[in-house]
Amino acid sequence: MNEKSGKGEYMSGIIHKKVTEYIEGFGGFQELHDLELYAKENYVPIVMKDAARFLGFMIATQNPTRILELGTAIGYSALVMAMHGDGQIVSVEREDAMRTLALKNIKEKGFHNRIRVVLDECIHFLSTNEETFDFIFMDAGKSHYREYLDLSLPRLSEGGVILCDNVLYKGLVAEEEVARKHRTNIVNLKEFIRYVHEREDLTVSLLSISDGMLLIRRKK
Repeated sequence: MNEKSGKGEYMSGIIHKKVTEYIEGFGGFQELHDLELYAKENYVPIVMKDAARFLGFMIATQNPTRILELGTAIGYSALVMAMHGDGQIVSVEREDAMRTLALKNIKEKGFHNRIRVVLDECIHFLSTNEETFDFIFMDAGKSHYREYLDLSLPRLSEGGVILCDNVLYKGLVAEEEVARKHRTNIVNLKEFIRYVHEREDLTVSLLSISDGMLLIRRKK
């Protein structure tokens, strides 16, 4: 349910619509504008513009050598990370057609030597791959975030960071009742958020950036 603000305007999602529009005006990247347009015109979900800026900032400040991305889509977020650091990126995508498109976009942008796109299910990849990573970006199936986390932590280097996108799911995690089509995602995301906050071995920060982002790292 939308709530009315003091000035007679309605709130939408987790941030006031006008605030979102203002922030989005400073987001995105001119170098990737064609991909942003493609995603919008073809209804392909990619990270929102403010989330993309935050993701780039995290890479620039953390300077990870090895990066893992769960969920490639058209390669937009992988390219954002590549533009803001010098590390090698492994991105996992389950759909062959999407992987092919991502590889095309990555090659056209000149980052094919630094981004490897693997065709696989995220859970299978995490279960069978023994590489370690300094930074893990989770943006695949939201209902599987807890499974991804449990499998990702053994792959995370000391001092490494995990960033999860869309954890507030349009603000629906705060609602008591949601439409049946969203119920599985919402129930699992609520459980995931509770789970990470209750783990004493993790440092966690839940942020209202974009559609909700969650930062996780192991305590020393």
